[in-house]
Amino acid sequence: MALLRIEGEIVDGRSQRPPLKPPFALPFLLNERAGDLSVVQAARQVLKDKRAAALVVYIDSGGGSATASEAMTAALKKVAAKKPLVVAMGPVAASGGYYVATPARWMVAQPGTITGSIGVLHGKFVNAGLLGKLLFSRETISRGKRATLLSSERPFSEEERELIWRQIRRTYDLFLDRVAASRQLTCEAVDAVGGGRVWTGRQALERGLVDELGGVDQALEKARHLAGLSHRAPLREVRPGKRSLPPSPTSSLALAQYVIEGWRQFNEAGTLCLCPLIVDDLSNDL
Repeated sequence: MALLRIEGEIVDGRSQRPPLKPPFALPFLLNERAGDLSVVQAARQVLKDKRAAALVVYIDSGGGSATASEAMTAALKKVAAKKPLVVAMGPVAASGGYYVATPARWMVAQPGTITGSIGVLHGKFVNAGLLGKLLFSRETISRGKRATLLSSERPFSEEERELIWRQIRRTYDLFLDRVAASRQLTCEAVDAVGGGRVWTGRQALERGLVDELGGVDQALEKARHLAGLSHRAPLREVRPGKRSLPPSPTSSLALAQYVIEGWRQFNEAGTLCLCPLIVDDLSNDL
């Protein structure tokens, strides 16, 4: 039996933890990050490990990068094709956090888990006015019609808004397809409980988005049953090899670097599968 954790905002790159424990949650800037490179490597380890007859994926994430979510999902689908895969949802498994759960044969959620949020968010911060007030000036040299599409120096034009909307629509349709195939529902049925709507675990069970209420113990029991294993079968947590160590927690510079990296991930992620509650928390903190 193998256990794989996906915790924190889903980002492109490697999983990271802040060098210091933050006093409050600040999405992307100070939270844990689940990187697609790390999760994909861990999934490949499980796929090749003959001792891992089944996989339980513990998810505690409000989502993040749509491309990273898709990379994780693709890797987990390959595992699910060979071995039973069961998902155990933590406090939050929403948007991209729900997206990566779709390869599972069985989903277990806690009654109060925040899940669902089948939707897509895209945008950018425009800080040109703020920089002007701070007496900062900069000059951009670009080449190509869309080179400055995500530039923070100006809002989207109407043409760019239409382009972004088409990208959102494509991502959302793919999201609907993934969930419909996983839950054996029609895309119309998934859309009726999608559109960014957020559910508790109990509500998600009533709407067919999860299979059972419980925690990790129930997920482990189900995985052992699906794999034909004894209830005494040992469990091993999977971690990607050659994991990068975070900067020294005593360094204030390391904390600043971590925050800057989170800002870069958030600003460059493009299309996001992000739970609206996370966005609300971010706006309240700011």
